[in-house]
Order: sequence, then structure tokens, then C-alpha cells
Amino acid sequence: MLESTIAFIKALAAFLTSVGINPAHLLAGLAGALVRAFIQGNRCWSEIIMGSIVGALCAIYLSPVIGGWIGLNMLDLATNNGLAFAIGMIGLSLAEGAVRLAQRWANNPKLPRSIDAEGIADAVNPYDKKIDGE
Repeated sequence: MLESTIAFIKALAAFLTSVGINPAHLLAGLAGALVRAFIQGNRCWSEIIMGSIVGALCAIYLSPVIGGWIGLNMLDLATNNGLAFAIGMIGLSLAEGAVRLAQRWANNPKLPRSIDAEGIADAVNPYDKKIDGE
């Protein structure tokens, strides 16, 4: 029984790796998302399950991107799993923020005047004509 369970886990890990999913990112992101769900408390099971799935997906796909972007050594297992855990914890907030950003852009599409923090902030923040005196 134990041998067949281990064989199944190895086969599942091989399958996930073959489709481009790092099993360590999946587990660490899922753990981070579950920690977030239990910290928030008073949630129904469907919110916990969906939040955990979103957190795990964010960890799977964003850990390599964010790790490379901030210059982390992604070959170090502890760094890799720690980043995936952290992204799993904040993954739901990242997804909500991305959706809000896209909705704000859809309501007021404009390009930033410059590619710096201020220019990007001008593009995504609501534009108020009264402030600029126009």
C-alpha cells in the first residue's frame, strides 16, 4: 500500500513537471493560501477552497517571474519555497488587485506619460480634471 502511494505521488509529480508546474511551488503556495484562510477566519469552506486554489496558482506561475525580477537565487530550495509560500499567502490579494487594475484601465484607457512610477500611477489612477484645472 505504501509503495503504491509513493509511486502515485512520484507519477503525479512527474506529470505536473511535464506540464510546467513545479510541485514545490504548488504545495508551498497551497500552504500559504491555507494559512491566509485560517488567519482571516470566519470563512465558509467554498471561500477557503477557492482562495487556496487562487493562491496556489499565483505561487505556481508568479514565483519564477517575481524571483527573477527581484534577483533571488531560484536554485536555492529554501528561497524558492519561501517565495512560493509568501506568494500563496498574498495571491488572492494580487489577483484582486490585477482585476481592479484591469477594470480601471477598461474604464479609462490611457498610456502613461513616462515609464516611471509616477507615469504608471497616472495611467491607473482615476483622472480628475478639477485637480489639473482643465
